[in-house]
Amino acid sequence: MIDLIEVFDRADSGPLISDTDYYMNRFVPELKEVIERYKIKWDRNKIENTDDDLADRVFQAAVDLLAEAGAYCPDTNRVMEFSREEILMSAEQAPKAASFGEGREAKTMYGRDVDEDSIPWVHVGGGIYTTDEQIYLDTVEGMASINIVDSVSVPSILHIRGKDARARSPQELLAAIKTVILAREGIRRSGRAGLPIINGISAAPNSVSMIAAASPQFGLCPSDGFLIDFLCEMMVNYEALQKVAYFNSISANIGSTSTPLFGGYAGGAEGVAVLATCYIIMGSLIYRGNYHYNAPLHQNLRMSSTKPLLWAIGMSNQANARNMRRPMVNLPYLGGGAGTKMYHYEMAAYMLSVVPAGGNIFSGHPAKSVEPNSLIPRDHQFHAEMGLASAKYTRKDAEPLAQEFFKKYENFIKNPTPGFTYEQVYDLKTKKTINEEYLRIQDEVRTEFKEMGFEVLPS
Repeated sequence: MIDLIEVFDRADSGPLISDTDYYMNRFVPELKEVIERYKIKWDRNKIENTDDDLADRVFQAAVDLLAEAGAYCPDTNRVMEFSREEILMSAEQAPKAASFGEGREAKTMYGRDVDEDSIPWVHVGGGIYTTDEQIYLDTVEGMASINIVDSVSVPSILHIRGKDARARSPQELLAAIKTVILAREGIRRSGRAGLPIINGISAAPNSVSMIAAASPQFGLCPSDGFLIDFLCEMMVNYEALQKVAYFNSISANIGSTSTPLFGGYAGGAEGVAVLATCYIIMGSLIYRGNYHYNAPLHQNLRMSSTKPLLWAIGMSNQANARNMRRPMVNLPYLGGGAGTKMYHYEMAAYMLSVVPAGGNIFSGHPAKSVEPNSLIPRDHQFHAEMGLASAKYTRKDAEPLAQEFFKKYENFIKNPTPGFTYEQVYDLKTKKTINEEYLRIQDEVRTEFKEMGFEVLPS
């Protein structure tokens, strides 16, 4: 694999070009061409791909896209170019495992194969912000207390003294530090102090805040996981490369993160599948990431549970599983509010799409990830259990079930069902679930799943 300093140099020495010229004359035409070259076509009746050759062609198209379009650095207005040989070497040498956690919570996440009958890595949580420190602590403690969980994503604290922290302000840096301190305390209260946080750091979008909050005295260490985002689409800015330089210098776990947009420059399902796969390769080559957050999203609906996206996300998992085997979690953005039937149906369809396709388990963001205090630990336990149930299926067997679940929510996609907040579900003093309607909905859904042949066992 090429030297990391050489990667950084490519951002300074590549062809000089405007962003408009890059997208209109390089990226968009090349993406369209590689889709045609490899005859990549989504069957609109399908959610789950079962054609291994098609998954391999998606991977080859992703390699060609990166080799022919390159990545774009907006800080220098230059294209970061890589040869096909460099890209394939990076794919071949990409990590197949990532180790997280401390003490008895230390475990290894593996890249999985398609149709693999094994227990996936179980990751829960999300970066949704909370409005109250006590709710923050209780939410993290609840997530960490789920006995089947291997790692957590923690919420964000986006305010200091009741005011939102402005981006790149001193308050943002303090909010990022506060987020880490509260998160580690919440995990300690669960009795699992060494459990890894692998969405570090949700409240730190810029490199200064992220590096500062990652200082060990606040509670994070290299065995946690640190997310570094690609900007849409194919952009790699200096902020990201600064994070890459730092976290590689301390040998920390790096999670490359991508959110290709359906309906944007990526186009439709085929473009999203190729681009999502391309980001998995770039995460190893450019960021040296040892795990990947895969999070394609609908540009207008702001969710990832539409039928074309379910197919595209599953397809990128398959392309990775058959050709790279990088450890993967897939971040679902769901339409339904927390605790609703729509939310659970979406999660079932999503898990059946990605887990048999070679992905690991990640519970989902409810209500398009915009409602504060909407991470409800009991939801995420249920969804982790769905993921474990999904791991027992092959892609072929998962397809009819995924279709049935999609039918149950497709008519609500443009007008999702509103849900519950943490304080509506739990007694804030005893931390017990007190909302009878919430409990009834989950019990009914669990029974309904069993009657459909999808038995989700309580953990």
